[in-house]
Amino acid sequence: MNTTKKLKILVTNQKGGVGKSSLSTNLAAYFAIEKDLQTVLVDFDRQATSSQWVVHAKPHPKLRAESVSQVIHGGNRLSLFSARSTIRDAAAKSDVVITDITWSPVIGPDILDVFDLVLIPTSLSELELLSTIGLLRDLRMALTKSGAPKLVLCPNKVHPFQRKFNGMAAQRFPVPFLLAPPITQSKAFEVLHQKDFVIRAGDDDTQARFRQFGQAIEQAAAFVPSSLSAPQRQAAAAPTEAMRVLHERTQNAPANSPVVQPAIEEIPSIIRAKPATI
Repeated sequence: MNTTKKLKILVTNQKGGVGKSSLSTNLAAYFAIEKDLQTVLVDFDRQATSSQWVVHAKPHPKLRAESVSQVIHGGNRLSLFSARSTIRDAAAKSDVVITDITWSPVIGPDILDVFDLVLIPTSLSELELLSTIGLLRDLRMALTKSGAPKLVLCPNKVHPFQRKFNGMAAQRFPVPFLLAPPITQSKAFEVLHQKDFVIRAGDDDTQARFRQFGQAIEQAAAFVPSSLSAPQRQAAAAPTEAMRVLHERTQNAPANSPVVQPAIEEIPSIIRAKPATI
């Protein structure tokens, strides 16, 4: 894996309870522990849940956290400048930066420009999907302009009995996106809170599923090589068959049209890409 390119990931949602902090924390641990990459978690949330997890968990030499909630909530240009500077400073000292932000209108979509990937965790309930779609509408201009970060929807806290993505298939989304493998509901995330990380201390099944998720995020990173020109980026991001179904659905398909509805067990990764070179 090429570590000369810094990977900057934003994990965000406007709704609480979707598992944003646990996803941020354990994804940072995945890159540090599994991939041996210098990784920093930048926590902009006032509760500092994700950074506190890293601080109190069993340490790892390539994983650290910064809690900077005071930086981004001013709602002015200075706050935005400070937030972007914080992320860039973190990237200068690491290979991977995971940024945890609870989204609010005061933040503003300009912050997205600094990232390679935007991960939005969501459950598969209709209520949370509608909330996520509302957020995507608000961010549509920032997510579809030239050079925008790649969007990845991350089904999270998925119950084992939710064998098909029927709820997601019934919705229309305002922007194209990649769909990550689902993270199923697991007690391991609760048991290991502020103690350790699932990639290191979870049960075998939880580790395997989260490793699968981490690999998909690596693959998603391959679609956004920041060193390329805009035309090259567009060519590099050519959709695979699964991505094309989702993209066409956002543009043309009526809400009740049939789409691919794979069972969870059949989704090793909906993202099909060459190995990431981050």
